[in-house]
Amino acid sequence: MNIGATTVSAGGAILWFLFPGRPYEVAAVYDATGQRLGYYTNFIRTPSIESGRWDLTDLYLDVWQGSDEQPQLLDSDDLAAAVASGAIEPEEAKAVEAEAEAVLRAAQNGRWPPKLVRNYPLEDVPALRLRRDDPGTYFANLIVGRLIAFGIYALGAVSITSLAFAAVTDAFYGSRSGLVAWMTVVAIEFVVLFGLSLAGRLPATRRPRREEVVTERILFIGALIAGLALFVYPDGRLWRSGLMGIYGTLAVFLAVFAAARFRFERNFPILAVVGFVMCLVALVVLL
Repeated sequence: MNIGATTVSAGGAILWFLFPGRPYEVAAVYDATGQRLGYYTNFIRTPSIESGRWDLTDLYLDVWQGSDEQPQLLDSDDLAAAVASGAIEPEEAKAVEAEAEAVLRAAQNGRWPPKLVRNYPLEDVPALRLRRDDPGTYFANLIVGRLIAFGIYALGAVSITSLAFAAVTDAFYGSRSGLVAWMTVVAIEFVVLFGLSLAGRLPATRRPRREEVVTERILFIGALIAGLALFVYPDGRLWRSGLMGIYGTLAVFLAVFAAARFRFERNFPILAVVGFVMCLVALVVLL
């Protein structure tokens, strides 16, 4: 397949993005090694999108942005021929030409393609398939994974900050102002890291794939296994802190699963809700 001066060889891939209500579709084009070759914008009539069916009408013009090329407008002659033959009305041709010129200018200024296209590279296709086929599990794992990442980053930030304050201040040796300063810095770190983690701006916060996901069934079984500790060790004082941390974490994760499954799949998440209630009861017992 040839696009402008670029040839997509066998084994390459084209990842298409369709935008409801917009007169274009955008493709990210990759070679057989997964290297992105560029972006291809195809101008169309506003698409009709139904479940399992997309109706598209090509309006000839295209914009190609090769990775090592200046953006270029393609197939203007084909549009002119379509107007001459009566296949396209002159008014529609003028409209698509104006749209294509606007996209070409945006590409020349580094403002095209849309952010959505840039944010989903080829390696994220398995995550996109999971999002399409099982959206509740996808979003639950996305949030849970980023919460875990936040916990890891926050622990590291607290450790480094504490070492720094211990080395240069008396924050942990009776200095009230030093302790307040330490708590302020840690609080700021928590807020910043929490926002960056949930937004996926930090390493280890990538989108989940099907082979990596955790399900509410696994979390439910985890809650049951942890619950056995309450019966195996009648004197819970030794284990109370650890069990409370486990149940508190499981309660948060199960609540995320319950909300995500109900929001995106409209199914009542029985295991997630039952597991969440179990965790709350266990926390009450431990308290």
